[in-house]
Amino acid sequence: MIRHATARWHPWVRRDGHLALVVAILLVWSVVGSSIASMLLLPAWVITTQLIFAGSLETARLRRRAWLGQYLQAASPWHRWLRGGLVMIAWHQLLGILLALLLLVKLRLLSPVYWPVLWIGVAGLIWLRSVMRRRLARHVIAEYLPAVTRRLQAWPLGLLLTVLLVLLALWLPQHYLVGLGWEEALMRHVPADGHDSLLGFFERLARALEVTQYWAMQNATERGELSESLALVGWLLLLLVQSAFAWAYVRLLMGAETLREATLEALPMKRGKERE
Repeated sequence: MIRHATARWHPWVRRDGHLALVVAILLVWSVVGSSIASMLLLPAWVITTQLIFAGSLETARLRRRAWLGQYLQAASPWHRWLRGGLVMIAWHQLLGILLALLLLVKLRLLSPVYWPVLWIGVAGLIWLRSVMRRRLARHVIAEYLPAVTRRLQAWPLGLLLTVLLVLLALWLPQHYLVGLGWEEALMRHVPADGHDSLLGFFERLARALEVTQYWAMQNATERGELSESLALVGWLLLLLVQSAFAWAYVRLLMGAETLREATLEALPMKRGKERE
């Protein structure tokens, strides 16, 4: 019976185990103590950045390759000059650094109620990948099928997670901030005695942004003369933060998929060279 269960789960672990591992590590990061998290910030930041960078760069190069193939002659030397070099790499590294920081800091502030949303993201990715690959296999060159699938599933998955995160943020109880001034709200609900570390600074900054968005939304309801401006600020902050977090998370999963695909492609080549 144990062998039968192992045989049944083994294909899933080989195909999608890397995604479960990424989410499990993220959840451990979200609950680990502040002192340990501060020590692990730099390596976690570097690893997360590179995962996001891998998926982001693949998407950019796929889009650039399609553009060049559409407008340039096959023998044109411009293919080599415009395919994407140091500038593209530097831009997506910077983007990865910012998204990785936002993801890691936001995870530290998330309630466990949000954890099912992260697993829904993994389940959604697996389902979309399966459906899209079957549909696209008849139309897309086999060499580009995995990359095109990842390119197309990123937006619907990001939209789904954004909607779920926004709904949860509105559903969960928040601090009562009606009637308080903005500075008073920050002084009451943003801890000033956190750890004197880089991570502690970013956590306080993220908490201040979160308090600001709820302060604006709550006071916009009570103060008719300020309703439009405060409501706009509150909703913009809410949508911006939640969508950025969802996008960073999706790009992280896509990066894990990209690296797994590249590893599987490299293994037969390595074994072939060893046999020679």
